Amino acid sequence: MSSMEWPGDFPADHAFVELVVPGVSSELDFEQVLKDTEEKLKLNANSIEQHLMELQAKMGDSRTGERPPSPTECLQWFNLRMHTSARPVTTGHQELMDFFRGLQHYLRSEEEGREEVTLQLLLNLSSQCGVCFPCTPSSSSSSSSLHAQLTASSIHLVHTVRDDSSLEIQEVWDDVRLQLRRHLLDRLSSRNPEHPEPRLISTLSITERVHCLQQLCFLYPDSEVLTHYQDLRSQSVLVLLHSALSSSTSSETGFDRLTMGFRSVVPALTQALTEDLHVLPRLTEPHTILGFLNAAYLRTVACELASLVERESETALRDNTTLSSKIKKYSARSRATVAPMELPMKSRSFSLTSHQLKALTQLACTLLGFESNIKELVTNMTFIDCTGETPSVKGILKKSKEESDMTADGKKSTVEKPLHAAEVLEFDWRSAFRGLVPHMAHCVKVVLDDVCTKNLQQEEALHSSGHTLINLSNAGHKTVTSSKIHLREDSFYTYPERDTPKKIAKFCGAIMEELDALLPLAAACRDSSLLEVRSSFVEACGRAAFAILGRLEERALEVPSSAPLKNLPALLATCIYVHQRLEHYHARLKDLTTTLAKVPLTLLPIQRYQDTVEALRDQLTSYCIQVCSTCILQDAESHHWADPKPFYEGERYSFSVQMWFYFLCGLRSDLWAILPPELAKEVLGQVLSETLQVLVQRYARAQPSYKRYLQIRCDITAVLLYAEQLLWSVCESPEALVHSDPSSAIAIIAGGSDWPYQIHSLCDQLLTVLVIVTAPLSLLYRTFLNDPVKESTPHQPDSPLVHWLNAIDPDLFTELAIRDGLMGQAASACQLRLLTSDPGSNPRLLLQMLLYRDCHLPQILLQNSYFCQESNLEVSTENCKAGDDFIVALFNIFTCLKNVPKALVQALQPYLERVHIWEHLYTLAETTRSVPVVISCVRAIVTKCTNSLLVHLVSMVMDWQSPEESNGASFKRDVPESVLAKVPKEWNYTSLEARRKETASKTVISLAIQALSFIFTNMPLVVASLPLPIRYLFQVAEKHLSQHTRQLRSVGLLPWALLNCLIQGLEDPDTLEQISGLALDCEAKDRLALLAECLQASMGIQQKGVPKPTVHKVLQTLEENRPKWTNIQLQKARKLCSDSVFERGRESGDAAVELTEQKIGLMLLEVCHKAGGSDYLRQIYHIIQGNEELLMSKLSGDTDSPNDPLHLVNFDLGFDTHVDTICFNPLHQFEHIGKKKLDQSAVVDWAWDWPKLLPAYKGMSQVTFKTLLANSFTLQKILTCNDEELAREVYVECSVTLGLYLAISQPASPSCLSVPPPALLKSPSYHHVVDLLSAPHCSQG
Repeated sequence: MSSMEWPGDFPADHAFVELVVPGVSSELDFEQVLKDTEEKLKLNANSIEQHLMELQAKMGDSRTGERPPSPTECLQWFNLRMHTSARPVTTGHQELMDFFRGLQHYLRSEEEGREEVTLQLLLNLSSQCGVCFPCTPSSSSSSSSLHAQLTASSIHLVHTVRDDSSLEIQEVWDDVRLQLRRHLLDRLSSRNPEHPEPRLISTLSITERVHCLQQLCFLYPDSEVLTHYQDLRSQSVLVLLHSALSSSTSSETGFDRLTMGFRSVVPALTQALTEDLHVLPRLTEPHTILGFLNAAYLRTVACELASLVERESETALRDNTTLSSKIKKYSARSRATVAPMELPMKSRSFSLTSHQLKALTQLACTLLGFESNIKELVTNMTFIDCTGETPSVKGILKKSKEESDMTADGKKSTVEKPLHAAEVLEFDWRSAFRGLVPHMAHCVKVVLDDVCTKNLQQEEALHSSGHTLINLSNAGHKTVTSSKIHLREDSFYTYPERDTPKKIAKFCGAIMEELDALLPLAAACRDSSLLEVRSSFVEACGRAAFAILGRLEERALEVPSSAPLKNLPALLATCIYVHQRLEHYHARLKDLTTTLAKVPLTLLPIQRYQDTVEALRDQLTSYCIQVCSTCILQDAESHHWADPKPFYEGERYSFSVQMWFYFLCGLRSDLWAILPPELAKEVLGQVLSETLQVLVQRYARAQPSYKRYLQIRCDITAVLLYAEQLLWSVCESPEALVHSDPSSAIAIIAGGSDWPYQIHSLCDQLLTVLVIVTAPLSLLYRTFLNDPVKESTPHQPDSPLVHWLNAIDPDLFTELAIRDGLMGQAASACQLRLLTSDPGSNPRLLLQMLLYRDCHLPQILLQNSYFCQESNLEVSTENCKAGDDFIVALFNIFTCLKNVPKALVQALQPYLERVHIWEHLYTLAETTRSVPVVISCVRAIVTKCTNSLLVHLVSMVMDWQSPEESNGASFKRDVPESVLAKVPKEWNYTSLEARRKETASKTVISLAIQALSFIFTNMPLVVASLPLPIRYLFQVAEKHLSQHTRQLRSVGLLPWALLNCLIQGLEDPDTLEQISGLALDCEAKDRLALLAECLQASMGIQQKGVPKPTVHKVLQTLEENRPKWTNIQLQKARKLCSDSVFERGRESGDAAVELTEQKIGLMLLEVCHKAGGSDYLRQIYHIIQGNEELLMSKLSGDTDSPNDPLHLVNFDLGFDTHVDTICFNPLHQFEHIGKKKLDQSAVVDWAWDWPKLLPAYKGMSQVTFKTLLANSFTLQKILTCNDEELAREVYVECSVTLGLYLAISQPASPSCLSVPPPALLKSPSYHHVVDLLSAPHCSQG
């Protein structure tokens, strides 16, 4: 039997639950959700029709002799204005009077709970008998209006109270209502003997408060009820404010006391306002709610704030005003007889102190945050009441607001109502500052000018004392330094971490900190009457910015004449920081309205700072390049190419090359520690590229002597090794490291810059010089003689690919890696080195590295940590805590990655197996024993979904209670017989006690069936709302739980865990009350416990004790009405946690192979948008960086299991330390390349693979080849040889080179030879060489 064939006796099983399907999910999930939604809509329509039929039958029975009304007529009953055919049943005056007097006497008695009993009786009479009690405004006492209320024919009811002596009845009824109103208002105000004053944070739950207000609306018009409630809340706000201010410490006075008081009271105000936003939508429409909030909260706070600020201003006036000496000399008699003339505060001589201004700024910041939170809450107001309706008071439907304004004759009431609707929030707290505007404006100017002048003077004094190095401080701004309050608006204008400087000049940081502290005050002063403060801030900010800029430019001119180079990065970072802060100020203070356009934001020198940033960057790069080209690389001894002696006996390369690398390492250290990471890489890349160009030009033009040409080989080898080391710090990705993108050349021609591309090109040119100039001539001759050089186009795809990285490190940068990219272990090692060489955390590269090779890197970290070692290994508490935090970070990151659902299991695989996570997932609902931290994370996600069901189940149970047991009633007492005896007989009222006993059993069974139906109906949706990685985790776990196959065969592990969590929640009343906000009585707890037993029985779980017959009856009835339906629903849920995951797994394949840059970017956005996502990435980054050596050794093939704790992953690194900054040790760096010790002899004796290198240059340009070859063939090699035998060998070698040179252009002939030295003309070897070059095989070239 399908769910659509369900008889519909329990319509709540297809209610909508607040469960959100993740944005990235499988198609199967969305199909299931759409099907469920469509089915629920149809079932809801059937339910409405069924209830109308039931109402039809009831109304037909009450109207004896009439036909049953049609469904259309039934719908019209809900519109009271449409009722025109009522035939009221008359109730005698005496009977009505006796009944009201009986209620009056009962309420005046001392019996406990009398008000609740009376209210419940009236509600029962209304709902059961259709009695409409008078609901007139309390101020209305005319008999005509009461008579209209009692006998109006426009109200269609089964019974209507009718009275011929309205005034007398009105008085008694008003007295009854008054006593009930007093009781309900006392409950709403939370007054009790211990705390007689009203409190803002009510002890009543939201549902209880709604119930009280609904009972009041049963007695009085809605507008009057809301007015009373509004007065209560307004009075409570005042009490709370006064209490907070009076509880402040004695050390807090003046504006400090005011600020601290409001800061402490804002959380309570926000909580109370949030609760009322949950209460009021169940009583009235949104515009009335806005009016209520304006009057009860915002206007009250604004008025009280204005009064308090005025009072504190008067106090400050007395404290701050300096009396003149003449006034001080007034006698006591003079002061007593002369009345002081009161002047407006604006016109008085009054100056705020800087401390008072800061206190007012913090107060404004607190109120700005409060205002922002309120706007956000109210914006979401229409979505608040989505978790299920609170059971309303079961009485006659109330008239609408518009209808309650109508009198009996249909005319509009002229009574003015104190509660007004509103279109927008009206929180005029800024008006409290109007009296202080000139004083605040003046103080802002004085404070900022003073801070700026003071810090600039201190910097100048330090500089004049000979301290030329700029003092630095960390670049971090706070919205309000001392208050620690961060406004939501500030997050809209933040810059990415990779574009933010790390350190700035200390004097600038102090000035900008003061500007940041006063920014909230300027932002708050947006009203026209407060613009003077904002203008003063902007003007002072502009002056400070220009002063800072002038000082930065002045200090920049001192480099290098009287200040070190290290100052330039500091000045550049400071300029960038100020520029970013000014843009932030402009964004916060700009306004498109005409009024605020008067604020001179153009005074902020944003463009000037932008220009200065570019100028300082150019100065930094040009100076570094100039230093290298004119100083460091100018070494006469190293570059004396004509020297007949070898350089240092051929045992080392040039000093200039070594110092060039030494300088660039020091520059990198300075850039990494100060500049934004992206800019630091740009500057280093530009300097490296430009200086490489100088080296290319130098070595391409060098014409060394015979003893010096090997020095060129040694120098270029060292340059290439150094360039490879620095390239890791310049490249953003592995692709940029090994590939030269052709589009980069086009971008460079168009005026762009791609430093990795240019570095690759220049290093390839250096390699060309090394090969052509220094390769053994015999190999060179043999290679090019057989296949002469020809002009050719770029390499064909099938031609051997030569790359300088492949030449110097063929093991890592193989030809395959150069052509197709790095793969496997090499790619992982490359990513790790790129990540740790970066000046800061690179989230995109980090995420790509975490996913690469099925999350290989996280697996290595876990395999080599204490998690996967022997249990007797001693681990510090701090490291254990840090390790758990690392697991939580990994879990939260991979849970976000719904595009790669397998990644979570793959990343945590060693950890999951070591801690036997699978059994813990089977017993996920158990909370009594200690579990691994990842189980706590999974449980939090699962229980968040099940809580949505639990909230609805609690609401269902409370709704099914009989009227006298409604959740708002605190007393369950019977109505006294003396009162029941006076109920008019015409109303046909019978006590509900008998009927409740008859239907109790049926009600419990029906409720349990309905609740079970609701649970299994929504089970597929609950599964679909879980992230795909969590579902895949349960799918993998199920395969490891073969011992539980019988239990899981028909259910599946994930539905099993969900149902067990539901059972655990149903058995925990405290948790149910906490998540639902409802107070559960014993009967409700028993029904929820019964539901838990029914769920256990449906799952086949052995119950404790003897099974209850009710449980068997519930399951039997459900199965009879829906045969095998529960199994069908469970199979739907199980399908969503298996097939959908496998489908996505097949699509994604390897975790990172098919992940493009765009996909990585989208996943990174998803991670960073999750709360704490960026912090989790940063935490993982620091752990990877702190364990780089261990990770690199494992990636290089070290498979030894680490038993020594020193060789385990260290999680407790202390992230407050800047481990990401490369510390520059001059002595260490001078003898090292990276972490490897520099071996001069190894560079000198570098083994180049000439047979592999030479063939690749056959297609090079003839012009280039001839030029380089000519540099190697020079008479200097011959003329500088004094030894005749050595000269003979050199001449033979040069002659071979000349023959090769001539073979390129024309056939060789002896006449082409250069004239040999006279000493060799007599040598027979000369003629031998001539014969050699005249041979046929030479001329064939």
